[in-house]
Amino acid sequence: MRKPEAGVCCPGCPHRAAYVVVKDALGRGRGKVFCGDAGCTVVGEVHPAATACPGGMARLLPRYAQPVPATAQAGNAGSRPVSVCAHFVPDTQFGADDAAEAFAHLADEGEHVILCVLASSRAYLDAKALESLGDRARKLGAHEVYVADPFDTAVSGDLVTKAAQTPGITCIIFASPCAQLQARHPLEAAEVDRISCVGCQRCVQITGCPALSFQPPAASIDVNACAGCDLCLDYCRTHVILSPRVRLSPAERQAMRYQATEA
Repeated sequence: MRKPEAGVCCPGCPHRAAYVVVKDALGRGRGKVFCGDAGCTVVGEVHPAATACPGGMARLLPRYAQPVPATAQAGNAGSRPVSVCAHFVPDTQFGADDAAEAFAHLADEGEHVILCVLASSRAYLDAKALESLGDRARKLGAHEVYVADPFDTAVSGDLVTKAAQTPGITCIIFASPCAQLQARHPLEAAEVDRISCVGCQRCVQITGCPALSFQPPAASIDVNACAGCDLCLDYCRTHVILSPRVRLSPAERQAMRYQATEA
């Protein structure tokens, strides 16, 4: 498994999966903002867009790391309102004692605010700990709180779409263990059928996973770096990325990731 690198989310990082699924569900367009921190205590602060950027924070274009513009709700009627704001925060920050003060401004970030809490550290691997994060979100004004597996892109995407249509704050707790916690029992790597791959590079461009690369004429997976998260499978239109877990349900895959964290 690849060692952590400052500013770069590791292969198999659930924070990358959360950003990819949120971006895919919201699409592009004016009035949509991605902000916050999608990093962790190991790799440091990472802008959400940098989770899917090859090279991480060092290669992220400056235009992606812009502050959230003032909204009409914040008393600036002349400003262009933010329709949907996806605010990312790691569980370690959101579970801190000063979280209420630090995130008290959430309601002013847009008409529809999606609070994306990234629950991946060892302290938040059980249901009771996740409930505590949900309680904090409700105290900050979240009308609804959902817990989702970011690697279950279909279900997570539907939740994001629903949240984007709900005024106010909606909290989605993206729960999946950190890839580094699975290092003692790593999952078997996926691989690319390089004969059938058409070389579209879609998997590389969408996920930005460090274990993925384009080696003409086809995509390639570094088996020594791949964490077996299978995120790339969902974004390969030609279905040439092969996984030993292909016949498992999303719930079964999630259970395997949590089991891999056990001593």
